Order: sequence, then structure tokens, then C-alpha cells
Amino acid sequence: MNVQIKLISIIFALLLIVSCTNSTVDKSKETKNDTTNNWTRIGPGGGGGTFIPTFSYKNEDDFFIRCDMTGAYHTTDGGKSYAQMNYPNGSHSFAYDPLNSNISFIGSRALNRSVDGGKTWERIYPFKDEIVEEVFSGDHADFNFITTEKSLYSNTSNQKGALATHGNRSTVKNIKVDPNNSKMIYFNINNNFFYTLDNGTSWNKLTLKNTIDFIYTNTTNAKEEVYVFTNSDVNIIDKKTWQVTSVNFPKQMLPAFSLSGGTIKESGKTVFYGLHNDDTQREHGGIAPTTLWISHDHGKTWEQNKSAVIINDQNPMPTYSMLAAAENDAANVYVVTSSYNEKKKDGKIAHWFGTFKSSDAGLTWEWVWKGGGGSGKYGIKDGKDAQNLKDAWVHKAFGGDYVRLMDVGVAPNDGNVAIVTDWYRSMKTMDGGKTWTAVYSTEQADGSYISNGLDVTTVYGVHFDPFDSTHIAISYTDIGYHHSYNGGKSWSRSVEGIPIEWQNTCYWMVFDPKVKNKVWSVWSYLHDFPRGKMTRNPKWTNYGRGGVAVSLDGGKSWKPTVEGMGFDTPATSIVLDLNSPVDNRTLYVAAYGKGVFKSVDDGKTWELHNNGIEGSLAAFELTIQPDGTLFLVTSPTPQHKNGKTGRPIFMGAVYRSIDGAKSWQKLNVGDKTLFPNGLAFDPKDPNRIYLGSWSDITLSDMVGSAVTRVTEGNKLMDLDGGIIMSEDGGKTWTRIFDK
Repeated sequence: MNVQIKLISIIFALLLIVSCTNSTVDKSKETKNDTTNNWTRIGPGGGGGTFIPTFSYKNEDDFFIRCDMTGAYHTTDGGKSYAQMNYPNGSHSFAYDPLNSNISFIGSRALNRSVDGGKTWERIYPFKDEIVEEVFSGDHADFNFITTEKSLYSNTSNQKGALATHGNRSTVKNIKVDPNNSKMIYFNINNNFFYTLDNGTSWNKLTLKNTIDFIYTNTTNAKEEVYVFTNSDVNIIDKKTWQVTSVNFPKQMLPAFSLSGGTIKESGKTVFYGLHNDDTQREHGGIAPTTLWISHDHGKTWEQNKSAVIINDQNPMPTYSMLAAAENDAANVYVVTSSYNEKKKDGKIAHWFGTFKSSDAGLTWEWVWKGGGGSGKYGIKDGKDAQNLKDAWVHKAFGGDYVRLMDVGVAPNDGNVAIVTDWYRSMKTMDGGKTWTAVYSTEQADGSYISNGLDVTTVYGVHFDPFDSTHIAISYTDIGYHHSYNGGKSWSRSVEGIPIEWQNTCYWMVFDPKVKNKVWSVWSYLHDFPRGKMTRNPKWTNYGRGGVAVSLDGGKSWKPTVEGMGFDTPATSIVLDLNSPVDNRTLYVAAYGKGVFKSVDDGKTWELHNNGIEGSLAAFELTIQPDGTLFLVTSPTPQHKNGKTGRPIFMGAVYRSIDGAKSWQKLNVGDKTLFPNGLAFDPKDPNRIYLGSWSDITLSDMVGSAVTRVTEGNKLMDLDGGIIMSEDGGKTWTRIFDK
């Protein structure tokens, strides 16, 4: 029974939660948002970072938003429901045609266009006949086009032989349709400005000195010009001659970021805004004090905004991460802060985060979203959420924590309509920030929640209560454990009794099929295992909180049970031996960085069982067969020495135990299957085993870019991915995917 549950859990985790981990290959032919299938997204909604909210010019209920993995979401009903589009490497720019609301664009590695309100999509650049090959590489499956040398696209992307990494992206950004002529479309890839005069039939390219941050043109002052802002200058491009005139920003503003602006509705004049971080005062690679700059002459001259609210007189100065103005109502501008200090009456510092708004082009500012007031430390509930939020489940779950705000987008024609996002949620205002309403999830009468379709975090498993078919649980990264008592229609977060240091991620759980409402779960402060980035810092174990918890009421409340294991044990997998006595169960836990723990007393006490395990102790997944045979999957980890990271890596492996974890035998799964990540067996024939593994991984993701820069450089480690199968219990293996 437990094997079948695990297999079903894996399938459901892959198929039911069609969120940011999915990718639709970037084909040039039309792709449809399939609304005719029988699958429905389930879960509480939200749970991860969302970015670049972008509104239609005709209807504020029509907008796009993306998540921090690959998903792009489109709504036409104000966020009550969403359609999802997935492009490799994600979507990084959205745009609407100001003259035709049915025409919209998504920028991924390519430029994609819809002419039917987002129902179908077609790639319009690069052209099909320019593409030599479409390539996926590395552990992120980084996608790229290899194009002909004659293609304008060729000098903007990684060509054959180059390494596709996060640091060298050829992504279409800052798409802009000219409001005077829809046939004129602009976008950029890095520092390359692309433009078409014939609706995308042909393209032209101008290469500027620096990466482009913002593209602007309008129907009044900029009718004959396009203003292209980089981090160091504004490039004024004549639409008739396509000649470029560049004007540098003041030195005190360099480098600039998050540039925005537009037309002031009342006067018809333009105003532009930009932010600048003072890197000389950056705290240990983290936040840096920020200044805000304003230009009233199309970016030719700038003045620092010295409003007392924006500058603040506390030390350190505020940090601002993003700003956005309404394109055609640009006196209205929003600025997001993640660190704003105020001195309390007792002399201590209160750390706030939220959003400021100006309705008069920066002359005056006011808080429209103010949360925090505590220490500003993640996971410490000494603050409070903003009081003007009409929120869903995140308010109760994380409202007292430090919550970093991520992005802001403003409706182009109405500066009172905006969306602000944070680590977990997307919130919309229709009244200039007086109130904010959740557009990711909806509360039900019983206090549970239903996703609006904006699901943006990773599911590790879907788990079914053997005593109640309507009771389903999901183990999530970042947002812990959620369960449903109505077959998945609505959900509640349940972390009562779980130490705050553990609550980030519930990796797995197991129901006892013989004892109603008895459940064990495993937790970790550190999320995203088995990603290499989680262990490349030699100090990662200092933050490695986690362990095992047991529930006797079906997961409504929990009690840690870690004697012999400790509270500093990031746990990622747990299995139950069904042959053990019902009142004295034997359980096994995979502890990332420590190995395998075993309990023979219902989980009350634990002992480490690592005999035979070599190299990496990053125990990621355990699988148990009906006869008690165990399989363990370990993941690659750097070989940290003397508190420093070097290039050597312990690769992952697969082990088997036939004596209750007293000893482990390493299986020969092939010289290139070195990042195994999941194992399952056929319940009708336990000797038939399937093993999933990652393909080529980037060295920098395992040990960090700083290490690869000072040694031989970054590279792809040549590994076999996909699925291999054994029909003799793991003695021999066959690859069942072709190349």
C-alpha cells in the first residue's frame, strides 16, 4: 500500500501541480493554452515570488505576471483565474498593443505574440529559417537558439561551444509597441535594441554600450523619438533616421536600475524615475542604501529626490528594490522597500518593509503598504503585516515575519491601479494603495483557501490518507504542509507544533495505514534540495535546522520527535516499515548532510546507520519495498575542507540495504549516473526498479561562481540523465530513454 501511495504521489506531484517547474518547448508554430483537458490546478495558491505584473491599456482586469521559476500567467478577470504559459528559461517581459487589446507579447528566449487575447501564441523572432539548433544544457535545462551567422540574433546568444549559464542570458526584455503605429515594435536583448517597422516581418538592430533597462515612447513629446535607458545613460533614437544620441547620467546616479516613467496626465509633460544603490555601503553582499532620482527632460538631466520620507534620517539609509509609474498617468509612482528603519521610543530600531506612493511626481510620498516593525529577520515573528491588506492564507502564515517585497506594476492609464508582489503573494490595489486585495488565492467560508490559479512553488509530494479519501496532503517547499478535507477543492496550512526554524519546507510525509490519523513528516529550514546551490557554502550546516514530527490528529497538529537526531537535521525523506509492530513502528529518515537515521520505537528515538555509505552524506530519498529492502539515493555535495569550498565534489550514488540499514551496498548504476534523484519500483514486481537522474550539471552551481573564477573556470559536468531500469533488483541497469 505505501509503495502505491508513493508512486501515485510522484505522478500527482508532476502532473497535478502544473506550475513553474513545467516547460513548453519554444516552437515557432502556434501553441494553445489548453482549457479542454481534465486537469485542474490544486493547492492554496501563491507561495513564491512573482514579478513584472503588466496591465492591458484597455482593461485593468487583463494582466500578465510571472513567477520565479518559469511560469507565465494571464488573467482577464482581475486575478480570479489564470491561464498559464511556459517557455524555457521563463518569461521575462510582457507587453500589450495600446491600439489593439487582443494583441499581446511575451519575451522569453524569443519574442512571442498572441493576436487572440492570449489564447494562442506564435514565435515571431528569431525566424525559423535562421535557427540551426535549439539547445538545452546544464542542470537548469538552460535553453538557447543556435542561429546562422547572418541572423541579427546570433551575436546576442550563446553559440555552439559556449556554456549556457544564468550569467549569460539572451532574453527578450522591455517589449514596447509604439502607441502611434502598431507595426513598430521594440525590444532588447542585453544591450541590443531591436525594432521592426513592418509588424515583425523584418527586424533591425542597434547595439548600445550598456544593458538596456527601459524603453519608452508615447503619443506626445516622444512621438518622433524612442528613449532607451541603460544603467548609465539615455539613448535618444530618431524614428526617421534611427540615429542615436546618448546622454550620460550623473556620476552620483551610476549605476542606475529600475527606470520607469511616462506622461503626466494633467500637463502632458514627461517624468522619469530611477534608483541607484550605493555599493560602497552594501552590507556583506546583501542590501545597500538606495537613492531615488527624477528627470523632467526625458532623462537628459536628473535630480536626487530629497523628500524626507524617501531619504529618511536613520542609519542605514533605506533600501529600495523596485519602482514603477503609470505610463500615461506618471505623476503616480510606487517605490518598493525591503529595509526601512525607524527609531522607536525606546531607542531601538524598527525594520519596516512595504511600498511608498507619490501622486505628484515625487514631491510628496506616503506609505501605502507598511509591514514589519520588528527585527527584520526571516522566521522571527516580531513584526506585523500591513493593516490594509485583504489577504488570503499568507497573512496568517507569514504576516508577523520579515517578508521581502519583490516587484510592482502599474496600470498604464490609471495610477491608482497597481500590483505589488512579495515572497509569497500578489496583491492588487484599485484605490491608489488605500487597500490591497489578494489575487492569488480566495478564502472560503470555513477558513480554507482555493488557488486562483497562480501556483508558484515546488511540490515534493501529494499524499493520500488511507482512511479518508477526501483527505489529501501536499508537502511544499517554502510554505510547509497544506492539506484538504474535501478532495483537494480547498486547503489549509498546518504547522502547529512545528518549530519556526523548520517551517520553510515539508519534504515528505507518511500516513500509517493501520492507525487512523497517525502521520510522520520531515522538515527543513533549507529548501530546494537537492540543488547544488544549497550546499556550496561551507557554512550551510550552520543553517541546517530540521527533523521529524509526528501527528496523531491527521496533520492538524504536530510534535517534534528528534531524540538522537537533534533539531539541526534537515530531513528530506521518511519511510515506514509495514512489517514492524503497529504500536512500535520502524521508520527510516534521510537526513541531508548526515545520512540515514533509523527508529525502532515509533519514532521516539533515532540512531544513525551509515555503514557502507561513502563520500556524500546528502541522503535525499529513501524507498522501502514490502519485504523491508531499502534503497537510498544520495546527492552530489562539495568536499568542504577547513571551511572553504574547492572544486572536488562527492558525487551522488544509490545504495541498497537488506538488513534494516545495518549495512549499505553501493549499486553500480553506471559511470555517468552520478546525480540520482528519485527511485521507484513496480509494486507487482519489486525487482523492476526505475531510477531518475539529472543530466549535465554546471560546476558553478555546485561550488559557486567565485570558486570557478579562480580555478579552471566553469564547465558542464558530463552526466547521463533520464531514467534507467533494473529488472534484477538493481544488479544491472538499462537506459530506457533514447537520446
